[in-house]
Amino acid sequence: MKNPSLWTPIETDSESLLNQYPQPLKTLVEGEVPAFIMRNAFNADHCAAIVDRFYKRELLYDPRVSLKDNEPVPRIDIGTSLGMRHHNREEFFAHAASTHKLFDSLFKGYDNPVDFIYKKIEAIVPDKRVMVARELDGRLYGPAIFRTYYEGMGHEPHFDSVRNRTRLLDMQVSRFDKQFAAILCFQESLFDDEKGQTLLYRRQWSPELNEKLFNFPSSIWRSYAEEQGIEHVSINLKPGDFYIFCSETVHELPPTKGERPRIVLAVFFAMSDEDEEVYVLSLIHI
Repeated sequence: MKNPSLWTPIETDSESLLNQYPQPLKTLVEGEVPAFIMRNAFNADHCAAIVDRFYKRELLYDPRVSLKDNEPVPRIDIGTSLGMRHHNREEFFAHAASTHKLFDSLFKGYDNPVDFIYKKIEAIVPDKRVMVARELDGRLYGPAIFRTYYEGMGHEPHFDSVRNRTRLLDMQVSRFDKQFAAILCFQESLFDDEKGQTLLYRRQWSPELNEKLFNFPSSIWRSYAEEQGIEHVSINLKPGDFYIFCSETVHELPPTKGERPRIVLAVFFAMSDEDEEVYVLSLIHI
């Protein structure tokens, strides 16, 4: 399937973005552009040094060294995933508290990448208050999560939404209408030049689409997308590159190639036009 060029990401910085798109998140929701990318936004040398610190603190390791033959390589996360831990709320909030404590010291001596992401979100919603997602009793969700993808790992076409996919309607973060993703690349891996690192499709979640197509192999989705003439774009990042997109846009992460894993720092943030608060969380599915 050829990749049309009419629907393309906008490469910019925070100030220029607001000058060109006074309501950038509304632009993403309406599908006018697939994503906003900020190149070299974070110090790439700090990315490499922080990844090295992960290994020295044994927060990351090469699971292929200790796994048995044919045993699947797991994705390694540093942070708290609501998608994977919401079944036990007490455990989820306890783990989130430990993540906050870890992140308080993990980046000492370097620019804080979590603060960086929050400030970038604040810059594009200057009329709102950006904060870590929380419940009415004050318990905090995880602030962000590092995802490490080893060779062969990726995600089939999907969308992300607390309200519409995870359906955690009894949690405060589900009160918001729309959800977005913000990704900071820490380490790039090899990838298929034709597919790219991440694919965004010009189609957002709907109940009908969900019933018909999701939870099937990516080949089925690609055949459907080609039949329907659904445009798609590749998002390819280097360390220090940062981008934002609407997480209810159908997206896919083709399998990582090579021995060097792909490492990103990711958050989701949820908001509604009438709500003065923006909640930031880490919602990652298996």
